[in-house]
Amino acid sequence: MRLYETTFILNPQADDATFDRQIKAVSDVISRYQGKVLRENRWGIRRLSYPIKRCTQGFYTRLIFEGNQTVLSELERFYKIEEPYIRYLTVVFEGNIDEELERGRREDGSDTTESRSERVIAAPEPEKTVEASPKGDVDTATGVAEGHDEEM
Repeated sequence: MRLYETTFILNPQADDATFDRQIKAVSDVISRYQGKVLRENRWGIRRLSYPIKRCTQGFYTRLIFEGNQTVLSELERFYKIEEPYIRYLTVVFEGNIDEELERGRREDGSDTTESRSERVIAAPEPEKTVEASPKGDVDTATGVAEGHDEEM
């Protein structure tokens, strides 16, 4: 399994309980297909650079997770079906997961604001090396899956 990070923006016209349900729904999709969420990072409501689906603000959340190609395709399908997810992006996580988890632990203890809560979900497994395929196949999972908004 590889490490990925997905960042999504929710429609800001919801309450905290709804945000929790929508974030949990993404985590459930990941875990349903043998993925594992390692870190959840809620950035809160922020102003968008430009309006998306008539929204000028959005609730940002980032998840770092382990997963396979099935998780990625189901996650993208989920984002497309569900209306509250106004924008999303899933990429291969290229940072140092140990530093990221440590940062999450530190921030959990010092940051108490609702808009910037971070949580370390689970410790990662030891880092695995990725070997190149002898056929030169390209793993489509390493690409970027970006949401497509449709101007309304």
